Amino acid sequence: MSLLAALDNLKVGFLCRQLRFQIRRFPLLRFYPSPSRRRRIPPARPLVVPSEAYAHGGGLAAPLSREGRRTEDAQQSRKKKTTKTTSQKNNSGTPGQIRTTEQSEKKDTRLPIDAEAQKRNRTLPTNKVLELLKSINPGLFNLAEVVGKWVWVQFRETPAPELRQILAQLGFHWNRERQAWQHPCGQFRLRGFQDPHEKYVSYFPADVTTN
Repeated sequence: MSLLAALDNLKVGFLCRQLRFQIRRFPLLRFYPSPSRRRRIPPARPLVVPSEAYAHGGGLAAPLSREGRRTEDAQQSRKKKTTKTTSQKNNSGTPGQIRTTEQSEKKDTRLPIDAEAQKRNRTLPTNKVLELLKSINPGLFNLAEVVGKWVWVQFRETPAPELRQILAQLGFHWNRERQAWQHPCGQFRLRGFQDPHEKYVSYFPADVTTN
């Protein structure tokens, strides 16, 4: 046993000497945390003293009061919209009822016209139409213009309903493109793109009779 103990002591001593040699050759390294891992302490914020204008403006309570005003305005606008929608629903009705109400409010100012007589008058010749105009209303005769075989009557302003009724009864019709009341005098033709004044001879009968 003494021999084995001596061998163990020698091994331990040899290992201790090796360990001391390694420590002297390679000294222990001190590990320091890297700069990126170091905890950064933010700088202290400077104290800011509120200005007099901020204090007079209400401070922190001013934004709250503005938000309260906006909320009240939004509620009032919603109430107005609700009231308007309710009134529209109360005033609305079926399309037939609305149409009947509008027709009753708008009175028909057009004078009655004999459709059969109007149809016969549209076949009258030019001289007969001019005679009827002169006998019924000389003012209309003074405005009459003969373009080819047709008779035109033009106004600078919108004529009275009575004058329109006379022209319609005699067989005249309104031409929106020419802006004139026209009588075909029995010469029914298709509408052309050319101005009839450029194609046919035109004159005013009132000027011819005066001369």
